[in-house]
Amino acid sequence: MPRHDNIHFLALLQSENRIQIPLEVRQHLKLEPGNFLRLQIQPTQRYVSEEFLARLSQDGRITVPWEVRWKLQIKPGEMMRVLFYPED
Repeated sequence: MPRHDNIHFLALLQSENRIQIPLEVRQHLKLEPGNFLRLQIQPTQRYVSEEFLARLSQDGRITVPWEVRWKLQIKPGEMMRVLFYPED
């Protein structure tokens, strides 16, 4: 899979507004902690989405800003679609 392809997956919003990036994605793209990622998230039950930048933490998670969480009206435990735009 070329680096410029968009990657999408389903994820649960975990406590403290975190989303786990799958290990296969991190290994394939050689992502390291501290990398900045461009993401778009969309709750599975709604048609609204929001795009934002996040930094990958040591444990492979990113934090969803509270403004995005408030706008999309999502709570921990909800399923969402994540569209990940890898940077070249």
